[in-house]
Amino acid sequence: MPLLLAALLALDSSVLASQETATSAWRVSGRVVDSLGAPLAAATLALADAEGREARTQSGDDGRFSVAARGRGRHVLTVVALGFRTVSRAVDVAGASTSLPDIVLRPRPTQAPVVVIGRGDAGEARHLAAADMLSVVSVMTGEQVARENVDFAQELLRKVSGVYHADFNQGIVSGDIGMRGFNAESEIAHVRLLVDGIPMNLNSGFGEINALPPLEIERMEVVRGTSDARYGLFNLAGNVNVTTRRGGNNVMARLTTGSFGTSEAQAIANLERGRFSQSIAGSYRTVDGYRDHASLTKRSASGKWFLRSANDKASLGLIARVHELETDAPGYLTFDQSRATPTLSPAFSNADGGDISTRHLSLHADFSPTRNSYLTVKGYGQSFDRNRFVRFTAAGAQQERREDENQYGLISQFTVRPAPLARVDGVLSLGADWQTQDNLQQRFRTTDRVRAATLRDYDFSLRNTGGFAQVDIAPVRALRLHAGVRADAFDGDFTNKGTSVTTPIIDYGTVWQPKLGAVFTPVAGWSAYANFGRSFQIGTGLASYSTKPLDPSVNDGWEVGVITAPAAWLTVRGGVWRQTATDEVRLKFDNSGDSENIGETERKGIDLEGTVQLGGGVSVWGAYTSQRATLVEPGLAQPQFRGKRLNHVPDWTMKLGADWTHRSGFAASAWTYGQDDYYLTPANTLPKFGGYMATNVDLSWRWRDATLGLAMQNVFDRYYEYAWFDGTQTLHSPASGRSVLVSVTLQR
Repeated sequence: MPLLLAALLALDSSVLASQETATSAWRVSGRVVDSLGAPLAAATLALADAEGREARTQSGDDGRFSVAARGRGRHVLTVVALGFRTVSRAVDVAGASTSLPDIVLRPRPTQAPVVVIGRGDAGEARHLAAADMLSVVSVMTGEQVARENVDFAQELLRKVSGVYHADFNQGIVSGDIGMRGFNAESEIAHVRLLVDGIPMNLNSGFGEINALPPLEIERMEVVRGTSDARYGLFNLAGNVNVTTRRGGNNVMARLTTGSFGTSEAQAIANLERGRFSQSIAGSYRTVDGYRDHASLTKRSASGKWFLRSANDKASLGLIARVHELETDAPGYLTFDQSRATPTLSPAFSNADGGDISTRHLSLHADFSPTRNSYLTVKGYGQSFDRNRFVRFTAAGAQQERREDENQYGLISQFTVRPAPLARVDGVLSLGADWQTQDNLQQRFRTTDRVRAATLRDYDFSLRNTGGFAQVDIAPVRALRLHAGVRADAFDGDFTNKGTSVTTPIIDYGTVWQPKLGAVFTPVAGWSAYANFGRSFQIGTGLASYSTKPLDPSVNDGWEVGVITAPAAWLTVRGGVWRQTATDEVRLKFDNSGDSENIGETERKGIDLEGTVQLGGGVSVWGAYTSQRATLVEPGLAQPQFRGKRLNHVPDWTMKLGADWTHRSGFAASAWTYGQDDYYLTPANTLPKFGGYMATNVDLSWRWRDATLGLAMQNVFDRYYEYAWFDGTQTLHSPASGRSVLVSVTLQR
């Protein structure tokens, strides 16, 4: 891989040197920011001369851009970014270098995530973004995220089409997300999470997004499907890519108070002087909770420091982050208790709760050796410490469950537009990544948090080495093609400290994952897309070191669909998808920490979503997903489950909302989200639970540098819950009832 990268760099430098001279005699540069002054990455800029000839580029991570002009004279610069209004500006090019003041983009009225496919412009050398992978991508901007009042950041994803949230409401076990027919039970780790390009999944697959306060988030991209070649492990159903704010000169602070004893303070300050930029963020939140014995306190702080070279071709940055969470846990109720007194916490849960401590440090280096090539390298170290005390029933004993995990890794990616590909508008990307984990998993039988006996004491390591190659080309104007392949290999060993037995990792060999995609745009406003991808899954924890062979699960997925914008006021997308898995790996949930191959599964569904701009600052948006997840062939061990529905997967999810903004500064948003009931067990014999409909309303008024907000959640006080079966009875965790939160946001 290093030799290949070096060869491509040499090729690019020699072949394109003359092009660089010819096309860079006249340059227009500047920076794209949002209304808060934060830089906007991946904005597409088109610079057209008087004859309509265009040159295109994309803004970098710091919002900066540089685009070639055709010579002196009047040009028109058009800037397009997902979730923001398009801006066009006249530019007079009078010299070899024209520097523009910051270009400020303002958000579109809709609060719904923006959905795109195949948006990427391969014209200039930056890495392909998630939205360039010809997959279905939902994007939430920082301004959309900042309006939300949530206890945990994963709740921000409730607005995204096809995403459903299991709200456990049990202290540090706050829930997880599901999509593409996978449940949110953590039985199968199926979503890859990245924050500023760094993977944030624990060994179990759980994504630690909750360490981020909403105010710090600049952008969230949710990719659904298996066609993204950049990521391997946990990318079964898709990935979530979060970018945090940095750069610019601005300060933003927010105070929130309201129902259930909620109080929160968030702040972020960005300072940029010349080539140096820094960002400092912090937050503090306390909540008493809707239920008894459900209080939480969380604290977070982060710092980002970046330095650009004098020629803007290189940058070096450091990101540090710390997060602390302390919670009580209200425990689970029986069916009768949950309906009679949903705020109740049973007496046997009085000592339940736990804490989380997260530490993160990463180095980010970027280098552009030519205008047509881009190299990035990231190195990181992070720790996840989780400690939970839980007692599920009065008849059972309390357990202490401890997880200490340390991760270290390197990520590199090289993107180039070689001369042969330039003739057909193409981009070649190569990447390699490595991660090592050191994990400690312990369980103890306890009484009122005092240890009485050791139930589990595991120490294990996992090393994952992977790489990918992908090409994105447009052989003709109406067609864009994407092809890629990824390979992963694993190493490590497991020690049961209770028995002093050490076991090597299962020999998975090299796991290959091909990816294909295409988007066809015969006329403006109409696009058809198709993609295919193979992903994989190995066992987590003990399962990858079991003396009994555990085959990796191979997951093949495809999707076809149409996205259209027949008018400026209307955008509609429809898609059909299917995923099949062989030897699906699922956690046993028998307190062993082991997993098992449950057999062949099938997941299929239909997605529909759209946005209508009604005028006068009013927009209506909606999304609906119909899905079915089935155990097709369980094998000889459990033939009675053949053809049964997979547990905790709703048959449908929906989101529907309306937004209004007024030039006076007033804004209002109302949206409903819901899902169908689901089966609790593989046998499908128990009654179904978990369905709900909940409505939220947000009101705000902006005056100068201040915004006053009023948020009402679960406006109609509808009862809904998370439910599961412990082998004897159904257990229930009610969600919060109606709440009212008031906030004041200051920004300069």
